[in-house]
Amino acid sequence: MSNHFFEAIKQGTREDVERQLAADPSLIHAREDGLSPILVAPYYDRPEIASFLADKTVALTIFEAAATGKINNILRLLARDPQLVNAYANDGFQALGLACYFGHLDVAEYLIKAGAPVNAPSRNELKAAPIQSAAAAGHVKIVDLLLKSGADPNVREQGGYTPLHAAAQNGDLEMIRILIYGGADLDVKSQDGKTPLELASEADHTEAAKILQEGITKRFKLKRG
Repeated sequence: MSNHFFEAIKQGTREDVERQLAADPSLIHAREDGLSPILVAPYYDRPEIASFLADKTVALTIFEAAATGKINNILRLLARDPQLVNAYANDGFQALGLACYFGHLDVAEYLIKAGAPVNAPSRNELKAAPIQSAAAAGHVKIVDLLLKSGADPNVREQGGYTPLHAAAQNGDLEMIRILIYGGADLDVKSQDGKTPLELASEADHTEAAKILQEGITKRFKLKRG
């Protein structure tokens, strides 16, 4: 039964999700690979379903609250246990990483103020820090917040990729600019020897490649000067 429930969540058929949950309220406690329905929904870009499921849950975990932007729940959870900012979910991400990936700026800001580590890597194969999660998902304001809060612009995840690699591969011009201004290394190479400029060029992101090349040229001139 839970397999059908999770499939409905992934497909984004809210009516089916509501119908199944009404028939069997225990489905809200089901798990897929250790993840609750509330966490599975945002991973499949179903924010409305995630919010609906969160409202049907008596007590959200800090991870569910972070992934769905429920800041009031986070306030209450951290008031009871401040150390939750250091906890890891079953998928290896901390609450800050989830808030960053799913684009909840206010949640990310509060978690940082509450002491969440801005450079801690995820405990999974990605080894992604919050800034990498935010950069990959295109959340510029969150990346700016993280940089101002001491995040390392050159932190590496699996494969040796930095946030600038992700921005370049996505052709995200605004993200590229903010990372460059934040001190991102333009010449850094991934484990397979790729620079951000090479990734942008390979993906035919002409404007992104132009910005990266201009940044490389500018820094080279500054070094020579």
